[in-house]
This record gives sequence, structure tokens and C-alpha cells, in this order.
Amino acid sequence: MVRPKGTGRSKIEIKEIQNKGAMYCTFTKRRNGLCSKARELHTLCGAQVAAIVFSPKNKMYTFGEPSVDSVVNRFLHEQQQQQQQRQPLNRGGKKKKKKKTIPFLSDECIEGFELHELKYCMALMEKFVKKLEERLADVVYRRVQVKDLISLIK
Repeated sequence: MVRPKGTGRSKIEIKEIQNKGAMYCTFTKRRNGLCSKARELHTLCGAQVAAIVFSPKNKMYTFGEPSVDSVVNRFLHEQQQQQQQRQPLNRGGKKKKKKKTIPFLSDECIEGFELHELKYCMALMEKFVKKLEERLADVVYRRVQVKDLISLIK
């Protein structure tokens, strides 16, 4: 059987896709490809991988091996350690107090955002703050319980 000659895989020019339907289709395929490559990287090399992608419709997709939370927590912890190591010592031998900033929450990060993007980020931050407050309350509650147990033992 003779196969007809086709174009096969051809290189495309990397530019914004104007057709919305084609753009959504391409986004889905490439997002799946990104997750597939991340999974392969984890499987082949044992790397910890996280990918966070926002669609053209501002829907968030995440992928992580072993999990997005564990990779992001490790990243934030290591960023904090690097910042602490870079702080110069003052005359008293103590580190100078520097305003703590998280790199991805700087003013430059949101400077080019449109109104709908800012509102979306605000909603995400409100959810995050609520979870943070719940987690903090849980940790405080556990510490109180431990102190009560220790006082009962003594």
C-alpha cells in the first residue's frame, strides 16, 4: 500500500494564535504535553516537579510530583534560607533586619496585570489567607494541648 505524501509534522511560527477555538485547543494539548514531560522528568530522574498554568480563560491547572504543595513549600523554604544567608552582618554581629518579601509577591509581579487579573488574584489571596488563618489556629490549638499535657505530667 502506498502512503500519500503529506506535510507531516512541520514547524510552526511561534506567535499568538488569533482564532480563539484554535488557541484553546492548542493550550489544552500543550498543557497536557507539559504535564507529560514533567511526569517523565520525575520518573526518569527522581526530580521533584511542579507546574502551575493559567489558561486563557484564567482557570488554574496544577501538576506536581510528589505534589504541588510539597514542591512549592520546598521552594519557599529554600528561598527563605538563601535570603537569610545573603543578609550582611552589622557591627554587633547580628544580622540586619530586612523587610521580608516573597519573590513572587513583589510589586513588579503584578504591575502589568489587567483589572480582571487583579480581581482573580485578590480572590485567590483571600482563599489563601482564610486557609492560613485556619492552619495557624490549628497549630496554636495543638501547642496549647501539648502544654496542657506537659503541665498534667509535672
